[in-house]
Amino acid sequence: MNLQFFELCNEVADAIKEEVSGLIGKPEAGEMLRIGADGTPTEKIDEVAENAALNVLESDGRSMRFVSEELGEKILGSKPEFTFVLDPIDGTFNAVNNIPFFCVPIAIGGSDLSEIRFGFVKNLINGDIYSAEKGKGAFLNSKRIHVSNYSKLPELSVISYSQRPHALPINNHNVRRVRVYGCAALELCYIASGIFDAFIDMRSMLRVTDIAAGKLIVEEAGGRVTDWNGDPLSTALDVRQRVNMIASNGHAHDKLLELG
Repeated sequence: MNLQFFELCNEVADAIKEEVSGLIGKPEAGEMLRIGADGTPTEKIDEVAENAALNVLESDGRSMRFVSEELGEKILGSKPEFTFVLDPIDGTFNAVNNIPFFCVPIAIGGSDLSEIRFGFVKNLINGDIYSAEKGKGAFLNSKRIHVSNYSKLPELSVISYSQRPHALPINNHNVRRVRVYGCAALELCYIASGIFDAFIDMRSMLRVTDIAAGKLIVEEAGGRVTDWNGDPLSTALDVRQRVNMIASNGHAHDKLLELG
């Protein structure tokens, strides 16, 4: 595990937690300030979290390209060594409404999703840390994790937001259970750790900041991540881009694609 990346990510996540702790569940947390670089409203809790992260990164001293939902992009230093991809709070609605399911996801890599080499997701409720380095496996609190082994549709527990238009619906008639929690990064970590078997979102609404960390964590846990055509994701690390995704344990991936 790249300890330098891990420690930097954890410092950012802890700074965010400290700064937003007094806003969780408060009406002012959801105050809309402006439209962010990603084209969606920036709420007060998002801006507070992003500013906390920037303070840490600017103090760190390393040159990097910073990509975040609210700011968009900022170059720190003169010769960026890597791209630091952040969703300051994934699950903003949950945090604003005191629903205990939100996190800080961070990914470090190059110019697109295929070049992510380090993923980090910290659950801001219980402190769990999911992490992965390319080629070195995926971990929950330093313990290696793996995807599930289920391969038959009726066995699958699926997180599904929407299917491809005209596709067969993913529901309790063709899989074991369907759930939605409103925090893509943590939901992907649940696929990686075998709690759920697949994650499907075909609304063309996912941003790279939502999924960059979780994508690598799923893959390093033995899973598979594609678009609805079964092709690998290689979207540029640009918050204006939107992504469709199927992430699974790999064993059932082709069967899920066939439903579309």
